[in-house]
Amino acid sequence: MATRPIKYKRLNASKQEIRLLELAPAQSLDEPVVCRLITVSLSDDPEFLALSSLYGDHSETEKIFVDGSPIVLTAHLAQALRYMRAVFFPTLVNSAKSGPSQRPQKRGPRWLLHLLRHVSSILPDPELEGKTPLRLWFDMLCVNQADERERSRQVLGRIYGSAKMVVGWLGLKGEFSDEGLKVLKEIDNAMPRNWGEPGDKELHPEHYSPQHRWAEKVQHFWMPTEEGVEAFTLPHWIGANDFMNRPYFLRRWILEEIALARFPAFLIGDDIVSWKQVLRLNRFQEEFRSYPSDLFPARLRAQIADVPLGTVHALLDEFARRQRLEKMEALNSTQSSSSTRGTSNK
Repeated sequence: MATRPIKYKRLNASKQEIRLLELAPAQSLDEPVVCRLITVSLSDDPEFLALSSLYGDHSETEKIFVDGSPIVLTAHLAQALRYMRAVFFPTLVNSAKSGPSQRPQKRGPRWLLHLLRHVSSILPDPELEGKTPLRLWFDMLCVNQADERERSRQVLGRIYGSAKMVVGWLGLKGEFSDEGLKVLKEIDNAMPRNWGEPGDKELHPEHYSPQHRWAEKVQHFWMPTEEGVEAFTLPHWIGANDFMNRPYFLRRWILEEIALARFPAFLIGDDIVSWKQVLRLNRFQEEFRSYPSDLFPARLRAQIADVPLGTVHALLDEFARRQRLEKMEALNSTQSSSSTRGTSNK
């Protein structure tokens, strides 16, 4: 992968040391990636992002600079770093700053700004946007691939669990990606919060087969046009199917890895999508492909993205797991609030 070896300093396993990339900001997306490697200890609870990505086509390469030396990566990996730089630099800076004078290149979604609102050490000095680095962990460069002992000690679950966010790189946008992303967001907004949870079907049978009452809000996605053109030939349908058929989602092992993160998300071009939106889209697809519906035409079932069974199981398992976690967190929060009120009343 690299034209010349990176000079790695040995890590101290007893201190739980890892390396992070510090990416320098750039004036444009197309500028080459310039970064340096630093060493931190996980025991110090450092703030950083992590990048999860397939390698991509080895015949297509791009040069980046690590500690001043040129390194050649696949174009897919280099693009991941460039888009991480473009998306997260303005998001982090604008989550740390306030005021009308700040004009981001592209403002991140609310959930992302909320998540990163307290992050400080990824951008140590928000007043120096043009000089401060973006810190992230990326196994291809942060782990000495030639050192078998180091590779065995760099526990992915611990690193992903320590990262503020783990971002799965899906690649560049296609022609209809923007239309497809609108489908994800609208389905996520329309779907009832507890849909798919054990016991919810008994409480709200109208939300499930065959009624699917909640889906009336997104019914326009599969209705033919006034001219009779079928929905599956339209940009939004093609874009949504293209999103779920990205090579990243076809590898169960990488989905199981990113599921180790505290907060996983996905990056496609310059748009970031939450793990929850992906899980809920997949849950939607499986429901309407597998069960009869008064709203969804049976003839369109075969036109829903056909995701491999292993991927479906991984996504559905994670959908259920994260719903349980959210329920537990909400319960703990309620109990904590009740305890606080009880103490204050004494």
